[in-house]
Amino acid sequence: MDSSSSVAAGTPAPLLTVREILHPRSVAIVGASADEQKWGGRLLRYMLRHRMDGPLYPINARATELLGLPAYASLRDCPGPVDLAILLVPRHHVEQAIDDCVAKGVGCALCITAGFAETGQQGREDEARLVALARAGGVRLIGPNCMGLMNAHHNLCATTGVVSGMVERLPAGGIGLASQSGALMGAMISRGVDVGAGFSSTISVGNQADLDLNDFFEYLVDDPRTDVVCLYMEAVKDAARFTALLARAEAAGKPVCIAKAGRSEAGARAAASHTASLAGAWPAFEAVCRQYGAYLFESIYDLLQGAQLLQRGKRAAANGVALFSGSGGGGALLADALKDHGLELARLSPETEAAVANVLPATHRQLPFDFGMLNHTAPADPAVAGGAVGIALDRAMADPAVGVGILMLTTQPAQERVVEAAISAADRTDKPLLFVQGAGNYGDVARRMLRAAGHGYFDSPHDALKVAAALSQREASPPVVAAPAPALPADLPSGYLTEPAARRVLEAAGIPTTRWRFAADAAQAERAAREIGGSVAVKAVSPQVIHKSDMGGVRLNVQGDEAVRQACADIAASCRAAGVDALDGYLVTEMWAADAELILGIQRDPDFGPMVMVGAGGVLVELMKDVQLAPAPLSHTTARAMLGRLRSLPLLTGFRGRPPADLDRIADAIVRLGALAAGADGRVLELDINPLFVAGEHIVAADARVVLS
Repeated sequence: MDSSSSVAAGTPAPLLTVREILHPRSVAIVGASADEQKWGGRLLRYMLRHRMDGPLYPINARATELLGLPAYASLRDCPGPVDLAILLVPRHHVEQAIDDCVAKGVGCALCITAGFAETGQQGREDEARLVALARAGGVRLIGPNCMGLMNAHHNLCATTGVVSGMVERLPAGGIGLASQSGALMGAMISRGVDVGAGFSSTISVGNQADLDLNDFFEYLVDDPRTDVVCLYMEAVKDAARFTALLARAEAAGKPVCIAKAGRSEAGARAAASHTASLAGAWPAFEAVCRQYGAYLFESIYDLLQGAQLLQRGKRAAANGVALFSGSGGGGALLADALKDHGLELARLSPETEAAVANVLPATHRQLPFDFGMLNHTAPADPAVAGGAVGIALDRAMADPAVGVGILMLTTQPAQERVVEAAISAADRTDKPLLFVQGAGNYGDVARRMLRAAGHGYFDSPHDALKVAAALSQREASPPVVAAPAPALPADLPSGYLTEPAARRVLEAAGIPTTRWRFAADAAQAERAAREIGGSVAVKAVSPQVIHKSDMGGVRLNVQGDEAVRQACADIAASCRAAGVDALDGYLVTEMWAADAELILGIQRDPDFGPMVMVGAGGVLVELMKDVQLAPAPLSHTTARAMLGRLRSLPLLTGFRGRPPADLDRIADAIVRLGALAAGADGRVLELDINPLFVAGEHIVAADARVVLS
């Protein structure tokens, strides 16, 4: 009985799972054509070239036969059930095609046609109508505005990507991809063919009107054919589920590689206009991915080549890089570029130096290794292929200080023998060894060797360094059991808190502040200054005065009764000039001589919830933009790692004779903020400590801003 019968009877079949969608038993192409200049003709040819088991039904109202297959006027006319219908009809025919899918009992409609939510309000309304129609009829929907999907192990080529027409066989392997860009999915497959990478499934999700990126992310995490999950993203949909899937992949030991558009304001605008998505804030996204050990890449090409190495089981356990080259100059240039990518040249141990003594002179036994200096007459090692080249590579890659190796291939003679030895060395090590082909056309034979061995290669040293950095700088934080959140003072109001109230929040969380007094008037300010002693700071207190320095609401290094009175008068006058007629009073605090200033804070990301921030503080915080984020709550280990990633870290570790800071004490303050952010009934919406003064082993908050719900 045709599956449409059960639909007509009002009992639609159960919704297909993503696994069933990616392993269809039958496929229909709605809008099929014999003309390869049309999408429907191109797709039909590709699916015939890579023919899966099961019926393939071309749908074309004006044809009875297409490329040797019987054609049908409508989905409803297909002689058997249809699991997957690929829609390539003009936009104004899509709704009718969905209606036909419902009538036929099709399991999933893959809508390649564009012109919906990505075009504006009318497009969004039309897309919502499609989803409602499909869901009511039990049809899952992929897209619209996508380029289809590929399951190489099922021989399913349901994509219009042109590379499908250029290969004899689909490039099957262990890399799975879900992408918010169809064109980039096609480009990644094409580059994968070039470098010998293989794929399990690749899916272009388009507008994610029904099935979204997370649905395919979950499938790839669970798929036994997928060794590495790759995601190209422009926005996060259902952040809680995305985060849970990151955790699930980390627990399963399956690497997740991500390239995300929207790092910059311009990138975020481009992403929004491209697939009707609003890109979330990059720093928060980066922090969440880092927490769960995901690998982040700048481009889909870096993403692919990183995934290719990970799929081969290669992991970087150290930040040191071993550089090898047939050119001393090439190795030197690579060494110069390491620092810009957060990498360092590995320092080989004395044991490793001794192990290469037969093949390298004493002057060249530290990295980078110049293969032009190799002694090719040295005794061979029967356990290592490739003579002196193999020995040098093998011994250096085994050194504990080395996390990643990079081999720069140049126009040296017998390059193929070097590559043969390097492939053998790469297979023996569990660390990534990256190949840079810098020899132009001369290196084509070596490229073919690397492609056939599935090792891949880079055409640019810069690209190799970016991938090496991404592989080396992965972190994964252990699960955190939130500490009991501090109880906030019960009398605090909602909204923006004045600094005295904000300081009470910090003190409740166990974060030290500079000694302070609140003064309702100048006379009380004089008494407060005398109690504190020495030079003091005097600040305006009012809910209307948020950025005190910008409004002239701060006076520093004030000493003596008369100076305190004058400071209060000057502050009141400056605030009146800025439109604040009356102040609640004045805050009088002790002055500190700090070795460094940090900013600590809490913010609530609209996608990922409470985040904790640390960075270079003071008046230049906006200019420096040297900050690190982590989801709350967080561990002491994570807090220390955040400090370690700051560009301004040298200011905390004894720069120019300054006393080194107690990084553990700073980390403790960060952890306490995490407990506050995750608890307190979610009342802390925003919190800034700027600056946090650091003086040797001491830290103290000198100013604070808090917003409560």
